[in-house]
Amino acid sequence: MRCLSLSSTGSIMPKSTAFRSAIGTIEPPDRPPGRCIMECYASCPASFERALATELRGLGVPRVRPLKGRVSFEGSARDAYRVCLWSRLASRVYLVIGRFSCASANDLYDGAYELPWPSILKAGASLAIFAQGTNDALRNTRFSALRVKDAIADRMLADTGARPVVDTHAPDARLSLTIRGGRASLALDLSGEPLFKRIPRGVLACAPSGVDILRPDYAALLLAEVGWQAACRGDEARADEKGAGAAVEAAGADEAAGAGRMSEAAAVEAAGEGAVPETAAAADAERPGRQPLPRLIDFACGEGGVLLEAAAMLAGRAPGVARTRWGFQGWAGHDPALWRGLLAEARSQERDGAELAGRIVATDLDDRARAAAKRLVESGGWDAAVTFAEPDATALRDAAHAALAKGRGAGAGRGGRHGAGGLFIVGDTTPVAPATAAAAIRLARELTGAAAHGHRRAQAPLVCLARSEGSLRVLGAATETLHVELGTDALALAVFTDAAGAANATNHEGAAAPAQPSAPAPRPAATVDVGDGKPIPLIIPESEQFARRLIKVARLRRRWAKRAGVTCYRVYDADLPDYSAAIDLYEGADRTPGRWLVVAEYAAPRTVDPERAQNRLLDMLAIAPRVLDVPPEHVHVKTRQRSRGGSQYGLQASSNARGHAGAEPVLIEEGGLTFAVEFGERLDTGIFLDHRLVRGLVREHARGARSFLNLFAYTGTATCYAADGGAAQTCTVDLSNTYLDWAEENMRLNGFDGRAHRFVRADVLAWVREQLRRGERWDLIFCDPPTFSNSARMGERTWDVQRDHVELLSDLAGLLAPGGEAIFSCNLRSFKPDVEALERAGVHLEDITEASIPEDFQRNKRIHHCYLVTSTTR
Repeated sequence: MRCLSLSSTGSIMPKSTAFRSAIGTIEPPDRPPGRCIMECYASCPASFERALATELRGLGVPRVRPLKGRVSFEGSARDAYRVCLWSRLASRVYLVIGRFSCASANDLYDGAYELPWPSILKAGASLAIFAQGTNDALRNTRFSALRVKDAIADRMLADTGARPVVDTHAPDARLSLTIRGGRASLALDLSGEPLFKRIPRGVLACAPSGVDILRPDYAALLLAEVGWQAACRGDEARADEKGAGAAVEAAGADEAAGAGRMSEAAAVEAAGEGAVPETAAAADAERPGRQPLPRLIDFACGEGGVLLEAAAMLAGRAPGVARTRWGFQGWAGHDPALWRGLLAEARSQERDGAELAGRIVATDLDDRARAAAKRLVESGGWDAAVTFAEPDATALRDAAHAALAKGRGAGAGRGGRHGAGGLFIVGDTTPVAPATAAAAIRLARELTGAAAHGHRRAQAPLVCLARSEGSLRVLGAATETLHVELGTDALALAVFTDAAGAANATNHEGAAAPAQPSAPAPRPAATVDVGDGKPIPLIIPESEQFARRLIKVARLRRRWAKRAGVTCYRVYDADLPDYSAAIDLYEGADRTPGRWLVVAEYAAPRTVDPERAQNRLLDMLAIAPRVLDVPPEHVHVKTRQRSRGGSQYGLQASSNARGHAGAEPVLIEEGGLTFAVEFGERLDTGIFLDHRLVRGLVREHARGARSFLNLFAYTGTATCYAADGGAAQTCTVDLSNTYLDWAEENMRLNGFDGRAHRFVRADVLAWVREQLRRGERWDLIFCDPPTFSNSARMGERTWDVQRDHVELLSDLAGLLAPGGEAIFSCNLRSFKPDVEALERAGVHLEDITEASIPEDFQRNKRIHHCYLVTSTTR
């Protein structure tokens, strides 16, 4: 057991001046305040360790050692404060205060009791203990935390006569207990709240509800990996000074300062990240080869999380400068004067806003995300630094060339992580649908080519955060790829530079790494030209066959659609087995002009390699919009798979470009009628294109009918056709309020409203039996039931169209007026009506399936079955 006492300078001290304790070698009391050496560590998410270690070395922190989920370091209070103030990648900063054995609960209590708590905790500070880890004797972390709390309370009572107050919500001092095997360690959290909680509440309030901004530490990782953080600090231009500063610090910079002759390098080191003392700034201004401020292009800015972090780095603003509550405020060794000095130093070194103007260019394929990012940036006060552009390659190329023009100079051709002429490119494609992600990644590829144009020695470095590592292959071979987790999502962070060795500028000890030969990024697996003169890079070469097939069928479908007067139709239907998807084209009406694609991927069997299937889909999403002249943000991806019950129109994971709920509907036209469709979170869009001819049949039969009944009505498109055909009275029945409202809106769009048109929410099967008892009759009935349903709203019964169709069709026949007809449709591919049982029930079926399949669905003639139903007893 190693015991510590508090020195007169306010630092934790051992009972002897040359004592190796859990917090490292402690210097004697005559060292200046803030210079006693302590053992600390900074925690971080997985895969952040190397970048965090590099960041800490850049802050001049000594003895940095990356471990799993943390980076340890030994330094003074000044070093610990600077990590709290300047680190963008650390989650929390801890001061190790003791290690001891814990083979039992009594050992845990005794080890904690022996620590000099009055010299560790500030008088009157409230306390909370958070435990992790177990062993054979200590299996409950809550119990372990309580034992340590009891030990601290008893020791404080014995030494000071008062117990500390426990406050688990907002403690002044937060202690972390870690148990591994038979050893326990205790550490004081110097940060308090996690360091990534640094976006001001007023700024967060400007974000649209339901939108998640990329967490600041993840945004910082993107920027650190691409080299933006180092470029904003001026590391490249001042590498020699920083090395000299570290040497001066090791030798004792305080003596130089006491003599009134602190070197410029030592001042840089002492000031912290992004610091340039006045003498250095003046010298840089006079230096002919001074490195200009870098420029950044964010090609997928989302809601703006990366932009906030990038602008703060550019301004040299310390991430912790605005925080008022810290964990070290409950530490007995806290030095307020030292902290205030570091804060003042950090504030004095922020760059003037005029220097930042136009240095960051941002865009996004989603207009709403771009608008949200703009509001966020403005509310954060960074609008002078960030310029928003349309997601147009030409505009972004101009920005890239402007950056090159301003960045060329003595150091402009270094390349690697330091960029081509100070230009860096980043993007976060994780919030978007696969189609938009694929388009954004290909835009990034164009940007890297634009940046390298006319600049032979370097290519602008690029970092992209994506859900699929395979989707990034069009950018060539990554210099390195980090696999990070954000919540429950596993993400890939890929770095692309022109030099494979540029990924690690320093080795483990901080010495310069050997120079690596420069090499151009490898080309993608293949490219395909779809006729617009802009080759599309492919992830897998076989996708060229899909492109050729799509070009051919699109041309044929376009000609047919023009002759038939059809504006919404299926273009491609798994024509190639390996590219198993359906592609539907929707053309908006005059009130909502535009073109949209719905790519419905058929779930691949388990025998297919999931990554290869994903890569095929990504290639399809790159090719289809270009062939069919559809903006990438108008491409929507859905996955079709066997239903497991409930509604046949259920929610699914993929949605529109950013998953925004409540998207404005698009109006389309079909058969002279107008319908609202949506491309958001549901598998369906509001209209079944394969029923186009069936709806025409409803209109034709409605010409001689006075009343019409639509069962399992969905969005009421058949009701609109019936009313247009002449049905004076209609009744639309469905179990879903959502679809009934949609059906009513479709009727209103076509001028059919009033009491003659009823909308009934009910369990259809129970409602039909009720109408039979009441003797209600209709001239024309349309019924398109789901294949299967076990919806809770149906009570205990389930529905299976193969099992229950005889009962349903018998009831439909009973609802028909004399001479009436019913049209029955179902989409069970294997459906076989029980003709004998139906005939015994007085029901006649006429199979009209072949005549009901439109031209664009001829490849799949079992997409639905359709029958004309009449009663033989009336």
